[in-house]
Amino acid sequence: MDEFVEKVIYSCFTRDFLKENQKRSMPITYMEDMSLSEIGIEMNITRQAAQYLYSKADEQLRFMEENLQLGKKWLRIRALAEKIAEQSEG
Repeated sequence: MDEFVEKVIYSCFTRDFLKENQKRSMPITYMEDMSLSEIGIEMNITRQAAQYLYSKADEQLRFMEENLQLGKKWLRIRALAEKIAEQSEG
């Protein structure tokens, strides 16, 4: 799976565990495809601070997914639901 898609899925389930400023930095990076410099300007922080926020948030998301596996479970349930839907149509 594409790393971008993976991160978006994981962040849907675990973003509530992030600090507020980390929550703000993740959607800007993923959805608006902004550079760290642009994120810094948007959040009124330096590029280095934006990079630190992003890396800490990403690290936290990966940690949560490794331990809880909410994204993997959701993907598996979704695949099973699609399979059931296909079988019921045919």
